[in-house]
Amino acid sequence: MGLTSYTFDRALANRYLDLCFELYRRDDKWIPPLRRRVLRQFSPDFPFHRREGNAHRHFLATSGGDPVGHVTAIVNGRLADLDGIAVGAVSQFECVKDHAVAAELLTAATDWLRTEHGRRRVWGPMQFDVWHGYRAMTRGFETMPFFGEPYNKRYYPGLFERNGFAVRKRWNSVEISGRAALERRLEDWAGDHARALADGYRFAPIKVGDSEHVQALHRVVADSYRNFLGMTPLDPDEFRDVFAAYAEILDPRFTIGAWSADGALCGFAIAYPDHARAVQAMGGSDSVLARIRFLLHARTATRAVFFMLGITAEASTRRRGLGRALWHACLRSLVAADFESVIFALLSEDSPAWQFLRDCRAEAQKEYVLFEANLGP
Repeated sequence: MGLTSYTFDRALANRYLDLCFELYRRDDKWIPPLRRRVLRQFSPDFPFHRREGNAHRHFLATSGGDPVGHVTAIVNGRLADLDGIAVGAVSQFECVKDHAVAAELLTAATDWLRTEHGRRRVWGPMQFDVWHGYRAMTRGFETMPFFGEPYNKRYYPGLFERNGFAVRKRWNSVEISGRAALERRLEDWAGDHARALADGYRFAPIKVGDSEHVQALHRVVADSYRNFLGMTPLDPDEFRDVFAAYAEILDPRFTIGAWSADGALCGFAIAYPDHARAVQAMGGSDSVLARIRFLLHARTATRAVFFMLGITAEASTRRRGLGRALWHACLRSLVAADFESVIFALLSEDSPAWQFLRDCRAEAQKEYVLFEANLGP
């Protein structure tokens, strides 16, 4: 087996993408990424690579001239654990079902992080940071993924664990189906919504095309997720770049802000129609024909993804149920739009949002983990 390391090489990046498409070719659940967007992340023009303190190294494994595995070692100058220790990351891991190949890839990546950049703690999978995609799916492969969900081969978690990685944190997704079940959930949070209105809050769309609204959302996201594991600060331009990937599918009916009486954004709840099948139909291309296929499939979306919720630290300290009120406002809009089911997505075990759904824990259909390796002195 051969192992090639590189930083910027479009031909090798395309070989990585070829490996992805070959590995998942017979997987009817896989949602192909748009090749153009992935290749941009491999380009020196991608914002992450222009930031001082960042570094990376790709490793491509080949056998008989064919790609059989890939991993990227990431140094994000802003990525640190909750105790302040700098953390390295491994990402863009794809591999045939072969422990020896995985071992060589992960060893090469972690050795580079340790010897070249002094990282003794490594997380994975994590693509640059928590903003660009991370975590591995460990349960829930039987059902169709939703758009934005981590997805990988079933055997990947075992490959990580056999190579010195252990679970650092877990997340779950719960899908609630049927109008009656969704309306019962609305009833649970109706009192919180009424209280928020009495407190002077106004629930109205966050306009994703309005620069002032996006700036306000950036501030609230940074404030509400400040203690989130792996959260790294983004400057306004970086936030707009990350947000743009989702803004294309966001509907103002389901991008709800909680605005105070003086017009300040104090919280947000974001959901979107699940266009997983529509994106899958594009086949990794964004050509005119691929976009037409997207539009044709997008009309049939019957489920939605409740993706993100947060409130400012100030609003949280008041303990007036503003978070639950936002859940209510956003879910009410989804029910009014006649979605047949809603996925409450990627809820960490220690999050307040998971507490909101504590009676549904036994129904969590999907699980994801972030792995950690401690490389020693």
